[in-house]
Amino acid sequence: MGDRFDRLGVRHANVESLLRRPGIGHNNGPTFDMSWGAWVWRRAAAKAWKSPSPEVAKMRIKRAERLGITYKELTASLMNTGSNLGAAVMPLSLAARVRRGPKGEIIVEPRNSVAALVARFGGRLFLLGDIDAVPGLSEAERAEFLAIVNRAFDGKVEAVGWGHDGKAIRAMLKANAMPHQETFLVGAGIGHEVLGESAGLPFTKDIEGWFN
Repeated sequence: MGDRFDRLGVRHANVESLLRRPGIGHNNGPTFDMSWGAWVWRRAAAKAWKSPSPEVAKMRIKRAERLGITYKELTASLMNTGSNLGAAVMPLSLAARVRRGPKGEIIVEPRNSVAALVARFGGRLFLLGDIDAVPGLSEAERAEFLAIVNRAFDGKVEAVGWGHDGKAIRAMLKANAMPHQETFLVGAGIGHEVLGESAGLPFTKDIEGWFN
């Protein structure tokens, strides 16, 4: 009967999987990789995540607190890039509302509690002036825009870049001698996660969890 069943070609798609099921005692986990490369990776990962000395741990904790991120995020970035985080990029549209006043002047209004979060930040802060968030600035107005922003954010913003993509972020960081490996993005939602990834930044920190 089994031979005739096979010839009819009506075997259910799940049958092959059932026939290949591991025996008793298998936990259905992935195949254990015994290759040299996998062994080296496991050894390096174990060494990287080994508890550091108390002095190093304290320094990392203080740095993470200044940046508003977790110890794990700081350490993971260090292990992945070999660089210490020290800066953040935030889209201007997330940080503030930009509008023109009755006389055509540029007005920057920080959004909700963002100004308070920025005040706690202990690293270098950059804003990406995403074009859609800015009401048609002239070149002269763009040149003065950093000073206007810093009146709203108490001088915490180091530079403003103009654009809407990863290239704009990289160009801004390069112009200010800031390695992108040492910079994370403060954002909200999947769109900003994609933006951070396109810029090659280590990770994106959701603003809801920044300093929380």
